Amino acid sequence: MATGREKYPEKCPWDFGPNQNQSDQSNWVMKNGEDFVIFAKNKDNSNYFYVTQKQTLKSILAYEARLIFQKLLDKGYKLESHPS
Repeated sequence: MATGREKYPEKCPWDFGPNQNQSDQSNWVMKNGEDFVIFAKNKDNSNYFYVTQKQTLKSILAYEARLIFQKLLDKGYKLESHPS
């Protein structure tokens, strides 16, 4: 059951622009304890992302990836930083 409007994230780590130092990575990992979710751009179609969660890979639209990213932040997940 939907409860109002979902919060759309203003910035995701794959966005380009000032202060976005992770936009060129091949994937992004969100962690909360032992749980993790991996986001990866679809290199063949920029409208899609691959999301891996609990060893399940799904292909989803880019806007859905943004919504999932925001939900994970709200649940306490943190973006792992990768050395560039």
